[in-house]
Amino acid sequence: MARPRVELDWEEGLFRGLLSLWHRWAPGHAEPGPGAVLLEDEKGALSVLAQLLSAEPVRLLPARDVGGIRGRDLLLPRCFDLAPDHETNRRFLIVRTAISAAMRRLSRDRPRMATGPATPLDSLRLAHDAIEWLTNELPAFAREHEAALGRALQVRPDPTSLRGRARLLEESRQRAMRGDRPWLDAGLREAIERAPVSGPESRGIPIWGELIETIDAEDVEHDTPEEGHRESDVESEVAAPALEALRRVELDPREKEEAVLVHNFEKVETLDRFDGNIRDTDGADELEAHIEALEEVDLGDLVRDDDDTHSILRADLSLGLDVPDVRSIGPDEHGIPYDEWDARKKRYRRNWCTVYPSAMRAANPSWGALAVARHGRLIRELRRRLEVHRTELRPRDRQFDGEDVDLAALVDAHGARCAGRGLDPRLYVRQERRRRSFATTVLLDVSLSTDAWVGDHRVLDIAREAILVLGEVTDQLGDQLQLLAFASHTRNRCRVWELKAWGDAWSLARDRLGAIEPQGYTRIGPAIRHAAAGLASTPADRRLLLLVSDGKPTDYDRYEGRYGIADIRQALRETERQGVHSHALAVDEVARAYLPPMFGPGSWDILTHPDRLPEVLTTVYGRLTSG
Repeated sequence: MARPRVELDWEEGLFRGLLSLWHRWAPGHAEPGPGAVLLEDEKGALSVLAQLLSAEPVRLLPARDVGGIRGRDLLLPRCFDLAPDHETNRRFLIVRTAISAAMRRLSRDRPRMATGPATPLDSLRLAHDAIEWLTNELPAFAREHEAALGRALQVRPDPTSLRGRARLLEESRQRAMRGDRPWLDAGLREAIERAPVSGPESRGIPIWGELIETIDAEDVEHDTPEEGHRESDVESEVAAPALEALRRVELDPREKEEAVLVHNFEKVETLDRFDGNIRDTDGADELEAHIEALEEVDLGDLVRDDDDTHSILRADLSLGLDVPDVRSIGPDEHGIPYDEWDARKKRYRRNWCTVYPSAMRAANPSWGALAVARHGRLIRELRRRLEVHRTELRPRDRQFDGEDVDLAALVDAHGARCAGRGLDPRLYVRQERRRRSFATTVLLDVSLSTDAWVGDHRVLDIAREAILVLGEVTDQLGDQLQLLAFASHTRNRCRVWELKAWGDAWSLARDRLGAIEPQGYTRIGPAIRHAAAGLASTPADRRLLLLVSDGKPTDYDRYEGRYGIADIRQALRETERQGVHSHALAVDEVARAYLPPMFGPGSWDILTHPDRLPEVLTTVYGRLTSG
């Protein structure tokens, strides 16, 4: 006879049911109206407007609430539903984007607050100044802003319905919307700081947004995790919900070791913010089970730890912070120093970065053999195209004889004759085949960002197979090719692995390419300078540097944002002066915000279909080698 079974998880089912009802009926969770505008649908055009008004490559990101400016990130409402019809909401969203971009532009020239986040009164003051600037710069802005502000005032709550700090903030916001300047009232600022927090909050102004302050670099102290070559254990990855303000939390390894053993009796699957208690940071892949809770929790704290993880919650973060330098280099290692460009001071930081060239000894022959078999037809087709392209006849102008008259040279000669100068006899165009030597370095980003997924493919796997196709084609054509991979762990540990030296057989590089795995960060400037230095000394008629990366500069010791972009742009200028032509390719849409300001027009490609990367990479190579 079977024993009676008691189901212990009925409370969890009841909790989930009540939670879904709360999401549907609670205030602030109403479904958007038929006239709502989604940020995702307008993001492309709004990004251009924001970059023009802010005079820098800012990013537009979705916010959980009204959003605001967070460094170079402009956080806008994911769904704009202020007016009843779609066209009016679209106009109001344009107004909001313009105000946020102007706030970013004006905030760059203001001294940074000493500590903590910006206050709501600081946000109101900056928004007021941004509106004044836009009114002077754009004649039609005042009319559009007046209409949007009037609508925003209509939906504001009655301040008397709020309590404590929320009531004071709501009164201040409505005063500012009516043209008053509450930030000048010192007594009000003190009253807001002392007022208790209770009851419903006063939301920010959706047509203005807030000034969001990130982490203070001076308050950050941490150790750098030991560098190591580890295969990725990531089993799942999803996008994180939008987040705005961010606070960094450092875990003390000693506290983790001394933590008291705790048994978690509560079995309902819930998550909450870090409250300072040391818990085991279990890296098990339970992302699918926890994703519903993760969509609700406020991801405002960043806890950095060196434990392995098996799942990734992908989020857009802007970390404007500094960290101590790391100098743990082996006694037998010898680095090469390189300068780094400081755009703010408009000068180089001499010998600031150290690149450690490393030999890639690991190999995976089976990967290369399988990849060649998969792409055999594509390799043959791309080789045929390049051979046809290179054997075509091309015109050479201003020749002493040829098949056609050079009209441009003839016009110049006629002008010179009328001016009494000597006649240049080179008046013909001759068709001929040109054969030039090429030297190409492929620089592959193998940082941890390449462990992300695009569709059903891992970014690094896509890049490796594309480089394999290019390597097979260049090897069969007899072109010179060098293959480097790079990652970094602060400015003092920039690694560049040589997968294929100039004289190596391609078969060796193919096996090494299959063994590379993601690691470290993305300090692109030193890698470009190191690759260009070796390429410039290689004998060839034309030298090419192909970067395969998402283009997003990051490192442990402050390389994000404008600083990293400016250094990469300066490194590319240096390569041009060395006679090296550069081009970048990426498969992740995030690169669209970084590659244009660094590489300029015509020198980068972003693939919407990752499967086309092998073909596009080889086509770009053919175009550059024939130019």
